[in-house]
Amino acid sequence: MNRVLAGGALAIFIAAMAGIALSSVGSGGGSDSPATTIVSTTRPVTRPQPAKPPPKPARIALVALGPYDPPPGDGTENDAEVANAVDGDASTFWSTEHYTHGFFKPGVGIVLDAGKKQAIGRVLVGTDAPGSRAEIQLGDTPTGPYRVVSADRALEPGSTTFPLRRGASGRYLLVWLTALPDPGGEGHITEVRAFGR
Repeated sequence: MNRVLAGGALAIFIAAMAGIALSSVGSGGGSDSPATTIVSTTRPVTRPQPAKPPPKPARIALVALGPYDPPPGDGTENDAEVANAVDGDASTFWSTEHYTHGFFKPGVGIVLDAGKKQAIGRVLVGTDAPGSRAEIQLGDTPTGPYRVVSADRALEPGSTTFPLRRGASGRYLLVWLTALPDPGGEGHITEVRAFGR
């Protein structure tokens, strides 16, 4: 009888231990449980790039050709000085003739060659003698015809900027003086610079 009881107790003990082991595996509490992977859905922060400034218009190289003095002018106007207007030296200049009794014609100017037909956005005209007025004209041949592409402006000491009309293009640039210092006198152009669009 004692052996039967001992054997039964042993069987109950073994069954209890097996149940505990199965319970432990089923609860996922062992080292064999699968690892959990966490996937981040947060996107990296991208900083806005600063806007690039637009490129500056390129300067256009100009070559002096000569004066422009159509009738009633005589076709010459201090021809040898025209190159002074594009020599890079503001202390040199092209001057008109001296008009003692007033300016009797619609204008006089100088012709500059831009090398090829191209779009021109603005022209800077320098002077050391205030009192003149000017406008910018463009043409496709050095002898014209020329078309007006800027407003008529007073030339201020130093440099005066002439914005050209949208779409203005040409190879030959005419700085046309429409008025001279009054009463009588002469106009000076120290430097002319042109820039693309």
